[in-house]
Amino acid sequence: MPTADEAEGRTDPPRSVRVSFWLWVVAGAVGVLGAALFFALREDWARREAERARQAGQDMSAFDVLQTAKGLSWWLLLGSIVFLGFFLLLAYQARRGVRKARALLLVLAVFGVLFQYSVGRVTIYGLLSALLILIAVGLLYGRGARRYFAVDR
Repeated sequence: MPTADEAEGRTDPPRSVRVSFWLWVVAGAVGVLGAALFFALREDWARREAERARQAGQDMSAFDVLQTAKGLSWWLLLGSIVFLGFFLLLAYQARRGVRKARALLLVLAVFGVLFQYSVGRVTIYGLLSALLILIAVGLLYGRGARRYFAVDR
């Protein structure tokens, strides 16, 4: 006699899908951590960048650099929080075997990597988050995961 899960066609996700889920969580958390650190240390960063620009002979005032850092820090913090929310929602659904969630995570991965590599790369945390996103999406499209997300399942 089959169990209730077997009768409904549910099975445990393969290891690659479980690992991918946790990588999505860690990637989002690392992105938020990096954004929060940048937000807290933006004045120091602005001072260093203003000094660097002055030494390079560029005509940028410390005020302009600080205003840029303030805007960048808000974009980075809010964007990272939004990405974390989407990562949690869609990775949980993918772990349950929802094919649409896997496809949406692929699209979100493209935007997440571009976001972290462009805006988030002011810290090493943004680059680490982008790397974790790439690994997580790769695991969702591996051999074992493809069988888990099969149409006939």
